[in-house]
Amino acid sequence: MRETHATDGIYRLRRQTNRWARFAEVSVRLVPVASAGIVVRAAVFGRNGSAVVDDAGDPGAEAEAREGVRYALRELPAGIRGWLVEITGIVIAPADTGPGDVKFAAAHAVWHALGHLPSRPPFTGEDGNPVFPTEETPDRGL
Repeated sequence: MRETHATDGIYRLRRQTNRWARFAEVSVRLVPVASAGIVVRAAVFGRNGSAVVDDAGDPGAEAEAREGVRYALRELPAGIRGWLVEITGIVIAPADTGPGDVKFAAAHAVWHALGHLPSRPPFTGEDGNPVFPTEETPDRGL
């Protein structure tokens, strides 16, 4: 069934292993459009709920968030890919946010907003690192 109105999603990755902690939080707003796209809110870093983040922002985290949204949209069934995704918030913890954490949270935030989870979603491995099982599949249009 196709949504016809804007919808919001948020996902917080919190994972503690015996080696380190992993943390990232991403919030998104999805608006149905004819052709998919991604925008980032100007004040994407800052306060998000009660979490405090580095106000200076992080270009790497923003790039990862975009990658996560693209990944999530590619994993949707072809009939429901027409969404403009606005990344409205990125929360990181410099000591606990590692490579792939923001991408992971962004993808799950999109799927949360749509109430859809792909058949092979990314997961965190035993070491806490995000694993994207379908990364090796060919690009499907985003």
